[in-house]
Amino acid sequence: MSLFSTTELTRKKDERAVSGSVLTAGTTLLTIGKANAKLHQVFGQVAPDQSVHYVSLGDWSTHDLLFFLLEQTGPARVYFTTWAISEYAIRQLYQFIEHGLILELKGIFDYRNGIRKPAELQFLQKITTDIKAAKCHAKVTVIENDHWGISVVGSANYTRNPRIEAGVLCCDRKVTAFHRDWILHELSNTSVFNGNE
Repeated sequence: MSLFSTTELTRKKDERAVSGSVLTAGTTLLTIGKANAKLHQVFGQVAPDQSVHYVSLGDWSTHDLLFFLLEQTGPARVYFTTWAISEYAIRQLYQFIEHGLILELKGIFDYRNGIRKPAELQFLQKITTDIKAAKCHAKVTVIENDHWGISVVGSANYTRNPRIEAGVLCCDRKVTAFHRDWILHELSNTSVFNGNE
């Protein structure tokens, strides 16, 4: 006897959980990044309405995945949340802004662990359109332009980390809008978690 029936685990497309969720239909891929596998070997060319569930041994960082995707999408607006962000990641974000691949950068990082040095925070504040420190453990990246809507939700921060990491890359505009919107609400202090939406 199983703990759950399949009907208990499924929802209609328009139902939402109390904390917020969105359901989609599309192609789902499952992939494991073998040791030393490069991003192009694991993800290849991303496609609209495709989701990729991935796991790796820390062979790349979240910012590396972001840059890999931006090379496919072209210039885009980027929204992110992270528990921690390194100086190296901040400098790489700056390079992509300077090269015109990041059109707008907004983000949330954890107020205690996100940035450990005042100089890093000042630099991040200078290159972002909007940045906020909050009680944040979520690791979400949103990439959006006229042609693409991509969200990445995973365990990895914007730091180098040689640990097992897992996540989901989703090329669905509905999912992208879901993550973008709650991030923007947090940035504007109209949190969806307080019933303000």
